[in-house]
Amino acid sequence: MKLIFKTDKNMAAETALIFTHPNEQRIKQQIEIAVQTNGKTITALNALNNRNIQVPIQAILIVESEERMCNLRLTTGEMYLYMKRLKYAEADFCSNSFIRINNQMIVNIKEVQQFAPTANARIEIILSDGSTYFISRHYIKNFRRALS
Repeated sequence: MKLIFKTDKNMAAETALIFTHPNEQRIKQQIEIAVQTNGKTITALNALNNRNIQVPIQAILIVESEERMCNLRLTTGEMYLYMKRLKYAEADFCSNSFIRINNQMIVNIKEVQQFAPTANARIEIILSDGSTYFISRHYIKNFRRALS
């Protein structure tokens, strides 16, 4: 395979244009996987062996507050600790398709499968792993803005 790189000042800074032959769908899939796995990571603590681990942001399902740190639950079901308070962790996650849904939780908006209104002006969301959470009234506007 031959790679040719060209630059274009008119393209956005986070954009890459890739041309492949129509018969090379396999290469297209490999490039997509490589780009996704080389995304931004976060350093978390594995509580079982007290070691730091690099966790890809797109693999995180929820960030939940627990006293002076946060729990990270991945789409695989694994749990890690993030050594920041939720109000400081929010800055790390909210620019990467995450949204705060209540005082204790930040959710990956890409993992929301369904949502429906409930009593007391709240919204119930169902994530890709089947877990359900409620968006409090205070954060509903941000949720609707993230979906549009």
